[in-house]
Amino acid sequence: MNRLFYVIYNSYYKDGEFKDDIPSLTVGGIFLVSFFSIGLSISTIIGWINPDYEKIKLGEVFTFFSLFFYGTLVYFLFYHKKRYRSIYERYKNDEFLNSKLAKRIGFLLVILMILSPIILVAINTKITYGWWIKIK
Repeated sequence: MNRLFYVIYNSYYKDGEFKDDIPSLTVGGIFLVSFFSIGLSISTIIGWINPDYEKIKLGEVFTFFSLFFYGTLVYFLFYHKKRYRSIYERYKNDEFLNSKLAKRIGFLLVILMILSPIILVAINTKITYGWWIKIK
């Protein structure tokens, strides 16, 4: 997790040369959305396994508390006591993590995490109804 954070953070930070952005907040937002998407994916899978679970979801309340939980998680994983700086200092001399390949793999992983709920819904729709996603 720290290495993925470093790769994404370093893409924005660029050794202190950033403009019109606060890299640590941008990356924190990316990880907040990623964690929320993973949680939504897990919730979807649990709903498939146990249909009664769908009845206890509370819509906006569930979403609010989920975002609060994942925001707190991101804070303690990356911001508490400026941990993002120690992660940067630890990995800044790592040759692979500074390569373009690591950057591409890192962003691909983040994009897959964010899109995972949509992919799961498409697969479920294909299995259940026979089509991927029907757009009216």
